Amino acid sequence: MCTGKQWFAALKILKTSFLAIISGNLLFFPFRTFAANATLPGSIDSYSTIHSIGIEWNITGDDDHDASCTVEYRKTGTTTYQAAKNLYRVDFQGYNTLAGSVFFLEPGTQYEVRLTLSDPDGGASTQTVSVSTRSVPVLPGGGRTLHVIPGNGGGDGSQANPFQGVDAAESIAQPGDVFLLHAGNYGGVIYFNAAGTLANHVVWKAAGDGDPVFEGIRLEADYIWLEGLKIINQQYGLRTSPPGPTGVVIKRCFFENNHYSIYLNDGGDGWYIADNTIVGDNIPKTSDFSGEGIELWHTSNHTICYNTISRVADGISYPHRNVDMFGNDIFDTSDDGIEFDYGHANNRAWKNRISNLFNNGISFQPMNGAPYYVLFNQVAVLNNQSVLKLRDRSDRALIAHNTFICNSGPMASGSNFLVNFEVKNNLWISIQDRYAWENGTNTSVNWKTDFDYDGFDWGNYTYAFKWGDRLNDIAEFHNLTGQESHGIRIDHPACFDTLGYAEVAGMPGEVDSFFLQYYTLKSTCNAIDAGMVLANINDGFVGTAPDLGAYEKGSILPHYGVRPDCDTHLVNSWIGPPQGDWFADPAYWSQNHFPENCEEVIIESGKSVLLHSGESTTVYQLEIKSGAQLQIDQGALLTVAIIP
Repeated sequence: MCTGKQWFAALKILKTSFLAIISGNLLFFPFRTFAANATLPGSIDSYSTIHSIGIEWNITGDDDHDASCTVEYRKTGTTTYQAAKNLYRVDFQGYNTLAGSVFFLEPGTQYEVRLTLSDPDGGASTQTVSVSTRSVPVLPGGGRTLHVIPGNGGGDGSQANPFQGVDAAESIAQPGDVFLLHAGNYGGVIYFNAAGTLANHVVWKAAGDGDPVFEGIRLEADYIWLEGLKIINQQYGLRTSPPGPTGVVIKRCFFENNHYSIYLNDGGDGWYIADNTIVGDNIPKTSDFSGEGIELWHTSNHTICYNTISRVADGISYPHRNVDMFGNDIFDTSDDGIEFDYGHANNRAWKNRISNLFNNGISFQPMNGAPYYVLFNQVAVLNNQSVLKLRDRSDRALIAHNTFICNSGPMASGSNFLVNFEVKNNLWISIQDRYAWENGTNTSVNWKTDFDYDGFDWGNYTYAFKWGDRLNDIAEFHNLTGQESHGIRIDHPACFDTLGYAEVAGMPGEVDSFFLQYYTLKSTCNAIDAGMVLANINDGFVGTAPDLGAYEKGSILPHYGVRPDCDTHLVNSWIGPPQGDWFADPAYWSQNHFPENCEEVIIESGKSVLLHSGESTTVYQLEIKSGAQLQIDQGALLTVAIIP
């Protein structure tokens, strides 16, 4: 029998359970009657990629969800902190955290991140964590350089007597070795099982005399580097073996006519997948749901950047935690562009161009943790689907500075799941006259909901939104939900410099395919300077406020897809008459051809060069000497300083 003091102790320990005494027995019912509103800070988990830091601060309590945490960061050894976006309060799928990311950091650099937690109910704490970003992988120096040709054994690896086949080369491989693969078909499936180290990968690199062709690859060891290989005609182009390799680099490879091109079926961690061309075997506009470009299969800590991906079901799929996806050019897919599905905290997609999706742009079905980040992407969806796929549970995400375009209604379904997101500074464009957001139920907003500063174009449709009720305009949406007090209506034909597409034959206004362009804003568009400042997200905006959408007027445009491989840089000068068109005559340029990606261009004093509307060119560096002039017509595109 319990004494009064013992009952009191039991009540203290079990204060979140309901207690009852029946016939002298103590019964417990598992529901809360006393709210634990104060926050008890717990452990802090931190991790990084090449350009980002992720934080998850575990807490106990805060049942009323009013705890907050500011974030500041600085390079170790410097004095001034910079503000980043607050952590998100996450109470979802068993997580009770404050979580979020710091963006756009320098590789291989140590940072101090100061976290200041506050809760009006109690539980204030300030903690500083030191986190180093990962370095961009570099080729090893000081190791052996060996040669390989197709074959079935033999050779010593010299240029005169190369190894015949990968197996022969692997038998002597050690960290830091660079194997130059000469042209020819190496067959398949080839197993790579010689491991390198973090500082010294084992490198398998095209020799430069033609394609080294593989009919399937299996990776079975850590710190392998593949560069310049061609993988063709397989159900699975590249796969892994248990327990999953760490630190793999896949760079400048060409995957052609594979159903799954890069597939981490048996795991992998911390890969760098960059500047690859992937052309799958799917037929666009068929709704084929299998056959991925890069299938991460619930693995973590990767950087997936500057890949050109087409003719697949989904471009990039299934990150687990702490994965960055940026600079990718994904188009002509039979399903979705990027799938976050089943992911946990701090997965990030920014500055990708995702075009001609037959189903959805970016998928969230379902989320298993939070937050996710979708920033500065240009997404153009063909079918009458949605730019975001939201058909199952969702939680905290930042959807900001995206240009979302759909043939008919950018959010044709699943808009009710948006209520768990922060949605800021986006453009939501329907090419045909249709709702900007369509939600068949009158979904109530909640403590997570934060929509504002978005631009919407519903054309000449009678209604702007369907949110249970049909709503005529943004003002009615605001009156119903309290959201989008600074939202604006835009008119896409009047707003964009370019937004080109081919129409379905015999069906005016029905989009058959979007052109792979930059959908930039005209200086007269009301989306210019119409956004809000988001710390660490849109720092360095031009004008009085950030612009809406993916591109800031007056800023350098991002690069999409495979970057030029600029090992050498030629200097190309204008030597023609005082006035001349950029593409007038190649003889006017010192190298007797028009400037190319890896060339540094100098326009000499006294010369005037004109890039006409509709023309585009890319150069590595541009110098306009004193007394020289460069004119760029509206609608022309000059991209400068593509850093490999």
